[in-house]
Amino acid sequence: MNDKYDIIIIGSGLGGLLSGFILSKNGYNVCILEKNPQIGGTLQSFKRDGCVFDTGMHYIGSLNDGQILNRFFRYFNLLNNVKIRKLDEDGFDVINIDNKIFKYAMGYERFENKLISYFPNEKTAIKTYINKIREVADSEPMYNLRIPDLKNLNVNPYMRVNTHKYIESLTSNNELQNVLAALNYNYAGRSDNTPLYVHAFINNYYINSAYRFVDGSDQIARILASQIINNGGTILKNRKVKEFVFKGSKLIAIDDTTGNRYFANSFISNIHPAQTLGMIDPGRLRKVYRNRINSLENTVSAFSVYINLKENTFPYINSNYYYSKRNNVWSLDYYNERNWPENYFFYTPAFSTTNKYSRCVGVVTFMKYNEVKKWEDTSVEERGTEYIDWKRTKAEKLIALVTKQFPELEKNITGYYTSTPLTYRDYIGNGDGSIYGILRNCNNPLESVISPRSSISNLFFTGQNINLHGMLGVTISAVITAGEFVGLRNLIRSINNA
Repeated sequence: MNDKYDIIIIGSGLGGLLSGFILSKNGYNVCILEKNPQIGGTLQSFKRDGCVFDTGMHYIGSLNDGQILNRFFRYFNLLNNVKIRKLDEDGFDVINIDNKIFKYAMGYERFENKLISYFPNEKTAIKTYINKIREVADSEPMYNLRIPDLKNLNVNPYMRVNTHKYIESLTSNNELQNVLAALNYNYAGRSDNTPLYVHAFINNYYINSAYRFVDGSDQIARILASQIINNGGTILKNRKVKEFVFKGSKLIAIDDTTGNRYFANSFISNIHPAQTLGMIDPGRLRKVYRNRINSLENTVSAFSVYINLKENTFPYINSNYYYSKRNNVWSLDYYNERNWPENYFFYTPAFSTTNKYSRCVGVVTFMKYNEVKKWEDTSVEERGTEYIDWKRTKAEKLIALVTKQFPELEKNITGYYTSTPLTYRDYIGNGDGSIYGILRNCNNPLESVISPRSSISNLFFTGQNINLHGMLGVTISAVITAGEFVGLRNLIRSINNA
């Protein structure tokens, strides 16, 4: 490849696509390299037997008019082009804790009233909790599209506050504590180290409003890719980056596994920082920097089952369903392979053809990478019969747990497909299949703060490891990274003006 680009972006996940959109919109000649045949990272969807399954982006929040994701979607020309469905306002998330049902209602007034209806003697604790969540969410300029203090861009006092301990300080009611922490699946929460700022930003994001994609989340990737190409950008698939190429001390190009070389003035990696540094000769990086990045702990991985059903047998449910087997929603505290699965996230995908019945359902639960480590040197479709048998056993255990709550599923399943931590590793690019990237730790918050600038002057990072995961977290990380080129203050003004 003899072409030279202004900026090459490694990985076409959400962070890479959003960065590519911003930069190409601002006149940069951008090239995105994707190792898979399909773009999108966790935006990817796949179709089986007439059903479209999302692989990672199952629902999004704060999309009502004037809310933060709505404002971003306007700037990225997504708002009027993406098919979405608003979830049930009376209970967008249904929580089953030890066979007792609670609902998260949409909008803070509904949310507060619903919680008080369950816990009438806990009004003070509930109101205090809500005020704190909103206070934390308002404390971060980037989550409110305010011009930040660029010297303290990644510093927030609530990084040091433990979520579990804070909730415990509000009330001695163990049931209410569990309900308030019930969405910790959305950030792989652990009681010993999850910062309040992670919990608050994510809960606030969904409480404001919650939506589900209709006909798959991959539409986001397709729309962004189309706009990047229209802006003069290039997207190349099946291009797995192998090595960074230097001339003297300057990074000038990258090589892929097929022998192609791509030149650029600057480079942005949307893959995990540890995997990125693994493609750079060790002598070009300070040892302390490399060791810090490589030592960071990642969040847990997941095991998913995608189930096809007989027609007109199972209703479409316009809510998400979280199940916890024990009266303790912090399941990673007591996770072990022998008792797996302890919890799950259950959803019915939305389709434009019908909203009465669902032809398929998805189920996701945590799984640690060490359970698949024996097959880590294998590749997709070549892992052997032992792996296939192991997946079948795991899937049947998870389905058996789900059918206890949804018995009508049992006789109507026509087939299912699975994904494991190895699937997430191979398609998303995290070394251990982590679903939410680098773990945020309130006990040592600055350790996990990754600057968009690497120790190499023209190499930058973006994606869920730079800020937070999810649609909003990654969008903000892309804005921060692209702001290194176009000016963050100017970029925020442009987004607000949109």
